[in-house]
Amino acid sequence: MQYKKIKVENTIIEFHNNWMGEETVIVNGQIVSKKSSIWGVEHPFSVMEDGHQSRYVLTTKVGANMQVLIDLWRNGQLVEGNLPIPMGTMPKRPSNKSLKEGLKALQDYQLEEALEHFDKALDFERENPEIYFHKACAYSILEEGIKGYECLKKAIEYNLQDTEMILNHDMLAFLRIQDAFEDFVNSDFKEYDPKGIEKTSR
Repeated sequence: MQYKKIKVENTIIEFHNNWMGEETVIVNGQIVSKKSSIWGVEHPFSVMEDGHQSRYVLTTKVGANMQVLIDLWRNGQLVEGNLPIPMGTMPKRPSNKSLKEGLKALQDYQLEEALEHFDKALDFERENPEIYFHKACAYSILEEGIKGYECLKKAIEYNLQDTEMILNHDMLAFLRIQDAFEDFVNSDFKEYDPKGIEKTSR
């Protein structure tokens, strides 16, 4: 197994390659790409940095003596070239049990229970953007638009990396059909007009 951590200003990028050839790229604690490779592969991903989206490409390759190397590009500029990846294991992260229970409840559409678990998970990881994202999913299904938008704003505030999920995730369909959504997208998911959100009786 091989592991490398790279810091680009305030962005922390971790690369892990296991013995089966599975490559994982983690940005600020969030998985942004996972692919299998023997001779190398490209991992494109985007990162919210200071309120703006930076586009990265991490490319793996095999050099002399079968040494795994990576090139890292940011907005078309080379950040690291031919960086060797040493042997090592990815540091273990503490488990957030409430988050796992919340995800299971969300998958089973036990929405109120999921929200309770997510609130407990926030006591453990207050700045975890994925918890706010999953809360938004639950609120979207419950058709509680304003609460859903507020959770998405929090997810972005805490640097949710995969913003494409907001545009594509099935559970967010209710939020996307609101009149407020287009302006929300155009503001980089930071501002919305509550008047453009359908009110429910909840």
